[in-house]
Amino acid sequence: MGSFDGAIFLEFLTSPLLLHAAWVTLWVAVVAQAIGTGIGIAVGPMLTARNRALRWPAKFYLWLFKGTPLLAQILFFYSALPQMGVGLSLVATGLLALGLNEGARMADIVRGGLMSVPREQHEAAASLGLKPWITFRKVVFPQAFRVILPPLGNNFSYMIKATSLLATISFAELLRMSQQLAQSTTRPLEVYCAASVYYLVLVTGWTLIQKQLERRFAIRERNDAPSAAAPAMPSATTGGGAAIIDFPTDERPVVIEARGVSRSFGGVQALKPTDLKVRRGEVVVILGPSGSGKSTLLRTLNWIEPADEGDVLVNGDSVPFRRPGGPARRSEASMDRMRQSLGMVFQNFALFPTYTARENVALGLMRLRGTKRAAALARADALLARVGLGDRAHAFPVELSGGQRQRVAIARALSMDPVALLFDEPTSALDPETVGEVLEVMTTLAREGVTMVVVTHEIGFARRVGDRLVFMEDGSKVMDLPVGRAFAEDAPERFRTFLALVRPAAKSEKVVA
Repeated sequence: MGSFDGAIFLEFLTSPLLLHAAWVTLWVAVVAQAIGTGIGIAVGPMLTARNRALRWPAKFYLWLFKGTPLLAQILFFYSALPQMGVGLSLVATGLLALGLNEGARMADIVRGGLMSVPREQHEAAASLGLKPWITFRKVVFPQAFRVILPPLGNNFSYMIKATSLLATISFAELLRMSQQLAQSTTRPLEVYCAASVYYLVLVTGWTLIQKQLERRFAIRERNDAPSAAAPAMPSATTGGGAAIIDFPTDERPVVIEARGVSRSFGGVQALKPTDLKVRRGEVVVILGPSGSGKSTLLRTLNWIEPADEGDVLVNGDSVPFRRPGGPARRSEASMDRMRQSLGMVFQNFALFPTYTARENVALGLMRLRGTKRAAALARADALLARVGLGDRAHAFPVELSGGQRQRVAIARALSMDPVALLFDEPTSALDPETVGEVLEVMTTLAREGVTMVVVTHEIGFARRVGDRLVFMEDGSKVMDLPVGRAFAEDAPERFRTFLALVRPAAKSEKVVA
């Protein structure tokens, strides 16, 4: 074989034959990766589906193609398919084998990406009434893609090298051409070194591109955690007793009515059968110790937390049933339309991180109302100005403080012109310095006559802004009174005990005029 000859190495390195073979290797890798990625995007969601008819075929596909060697799959498609009457060219055979094998690995990667998207993102999309396909395409997958991208890039680096296995079926890619040159020139050392340089150039080039893509799509989280943890709400249980309820007697129409809704988790009844009425223009504040069922009750009102029993009516129409009281359930599409009439603001904002503030607010208008993009964005800008963020319309959520994010969330909830707003502890995830700006927006909305149901620990807000106060503990509503009576000297003993326990936290609140 002789010693290494640099001149011969350079000759092979600049050989048109190896250069063409490298080009073939690159486009085969790109096409095979595209096939595998497409399969992964289709099969990945099937792996997370609740329907076994979708999940088990996907699992079988992964078991088969991840459990057998790629080389065996290439040889099978090359030799077995022609015997079965399926004649494929070398190119088609290679792409089929590489694509199907890569599809199995990409499906698992896509599944991991989809599982990384917080549940709150799904709930936020559901609260807007977005259909599942729109939610997947516009909300979930753009976020999952950021998790998928790094392993996808690594897989493509592997794919560039995996094309060398096609040499076993005499496909003229880089390794096969190197073998032919080594045999014809008897200079294998120089030939294979030159081929290795081409592989290194291809992989290095892609690695640089991958880093740029990851930097381009990265979401850098802003450190905006509260400086002090929200005080835990102690239990105010003082024994049994009947619920103390004084329903309003005014003639304002009932906007939301919950009838006997209950919800259990893992055998524990988090919400016992509960009734609730909310009238137009009313601000109903729900208080209670942690674990009392107040958030569960709120989330059943738009059925993002389906109740085990009971019904919820919005303007007289049942949210889950075709007729009040059932038994015929609405379709998911019909339920999504019902949800559009109730805007929801979540504890942790649940903004869509891949969209700017104005795009977050405009998404529902464009996708559900069919509003033209320009008009939807103009409406979004007006709503952001309404909550004091007109100058932050083009900012992404990571560029906003916690208080600003929550105000964007309020603007998004208002975008669909809901009949009522639901607030699930809107200030508990905020720094104390930003609580006031959110409460100020909520106070303004209340003065404008917006119907609101607010789960909160902000005692001062409840006293100043609320019309009715609901107190819950142990999954039951134990008090439902006008705010004046609830905070009077003759207020129910159980609620006064709760107030005494949380008074240190209440005194530390920032009062909003």
